[in-house]
Amino acid sequence: MTKILINISRWYKMHAYYDFAYTDLYKNYSIQTFVFFDKELSKNIVHSDDKNEAYKYFYYESKDDLLNQIKQISKEDIYYINTFDEILVLLLNEVKKELWFVVSDFYEAFRNKNLQRELLLKNFPETTVSYFEIDLLNDDIEDFYNKLNFPYVIKPASWVQSSGVSLIHDKNELINYLNNIKSLNINMVSRWIKNLKYLVEEFIDGEMYTINYFVDDFWNISYSPIVKVNSARDLGIDDFSNYVRINWNIIENEINFENVKLFIQKNINALWIKNTFIHHEFKLTTKLELKNIELNARIWGYRLEMMQDLYWFNLLTMPLGKSLYQSWDFSNAVFVFYPNTKWIFKWFNSELLEQFEKLNSYSSIRLSNNYIWKEIWLTKDWFSSIAALRIINKNLEQFKKDYDFIEGNYKNLIILQ
Repeated sequence: MTKILINISRWYKMHAYYDFAYTDLYKNYSIQTFVFFDKELSKNIVHSDDKNEAYKYFYYESKDDLLNQIKQISKEDIYYINTFDEILVLLLNEVKKELWFVVSDFYEAFRNKNLQRELLLKNFPETTVSYFEIDLLNDDIEDFYNKLNFPYVIKPASWVQSSGVSLIHDKNELINYLNNIKSLNINMVSRWIKNLKYLVEEFIDGEMYTINYFVDDFWNISYSPIVKVNSARDLGIDDFSNYVRINWNIIENEINFENVKLFIQKNINALWIKNTFIHHEFKLTTKLELKNIELNARIWGYRLEMMQDLYWFNLLTMPLGKSLYQSWDFSNAVFVFYPNTKWIFKWFNSELLEQFEKLNSYSSIRLSNNYIWKEIWLTKDWFSSIAALRIINKNLEQFKKDYDFIEGNYKNLIILQ
């Protein structure tokens, strides 16, 4: 009997990785996807009339209309209710609650950083960082400056992924950040986010990792593999968005998975997480402590794609109780290329592309044509992923050699004008 995945979106979008995920669910697990788009936001968007049986399109005019349409589906036939859109996380949980599906007790914390930190500080303070909130446009900046211990992280209080996240080392960097606030706020407004407050957080040193997991109604957890994250700081991008995601075959010598599971359990207990996907980024500090960077309650498009690129996994199968964590006998990395300045994207460096493709560890490269001859934005202001390069090798030494070559030439791939 076919089950149904309900995916709630703001507007029409269909990328290769959505198609991969939906088609995999349909062919291998008899799960069909019903994608619901906001009718008003989608009215001027031209889209394909794809007749793929794996998924069907629907449009909703309001929350009540969305609920009424979903209520036409038998609850027993619904596999899971999902969204890829961060701004719809609250709506997603409200819909699930209205339909008598289990939700996390404090699901508001996934759109409210203050509430999330308050719950963690109250229950398991060792898992999170100290912070305070500030209105950078109105508060006394001199007084604020005199209270700080450098370095520290500053970011918008509204949940906007990594946009606007900066590591501040001195007063000059603070001044530069303040000078960019107006353009940053304009970019957030374009994403329906009105941000007035900013958070100042304790800076956590150490190595950064990410893991995806699904917590079911009874607190059973399905895990993806742990991935090490390197941020390419030399590009002049001052946030956490420019990732090289790595699965080292020696990663278990760096971080203990049993300790990670205990750490995750504390977060689940603090936020009372149930029937929810979590994308969890954290650091292993130089003191060997695990500290939260981000708990994001959704699996969005690029995370599906990243897991497909890295592991050939479909994260949307995790509610089936499929735990994807296991050991590997190879090293694997996906470099995601972002612009290092706001300018017109001309094309790629063909000579460097050829050198990448000749590497011993080369697997594949995906290039985006969507931005050609368009102005592209710094990652800290927006998200302009231009390309993704995957390498894989069982020979660790060869892998490291190829990895170092890519890292050394990374910023020269994108040609700007």
